[in-house]
Amino acid sequence: MNLSIVQLVILAVIGMLAALVCRKYHADYSTLISIGIGLLLMFFMVQAFDELLAFINQLAGFVNLEYVGVLLKLIGIAYVCEFASGLCKDAGYQAISGQIEIAGRVAMMVITLPVMMAIVDTIQKFLS
Repeated sequence: MNLSIVQLVILAVIGMLAALVCRKYHADYSTLISIGIGLLLMFFMVQAFDELLAFINQLAGFVNLEYVGVLLKLIGIAYVCEFASGLCKDAGYQAISGQIEIAGRVAMMVITLPVMMAIVDTIQKFLS
C-alpha cells in the first residue's frame, strides 16, 4: 500500500483530532490513539525507506562506497530515537524522552568510531 505524503499528513491530523477529542473523556485512549497513529505512520515511512535503501545499494554496486552501511545505520538510529522520543513526550514522560535522545546520540557516536579511525589513519599517513 503506497500512500502519498498528503494522505499521510491527513491521516496524522485526523489521528491528532481523535486523540484531542478522547483526551477530554479518556486520557488513556488518547495516548493509545497517538501511539497507534505514530506506529502506522512509521510503518509507511519504513516502506519508503526500503525504496531508498534499494537505490543506495544499487548505487553502491557502481561506486565504491565503503561507509554506506554506517550512514544508513545513523539515519535509522536517528529516526527510531526521534519516533520513540516523540511518543514518550506525548505520553508525558519527558525524562524518558530525553534519555532516549541521549542513548541515540551515544549509539551514533559508537557507530561512527570506525569512520573516525579511518580519518585519523588517513591524516597520519598524510603527515608521515
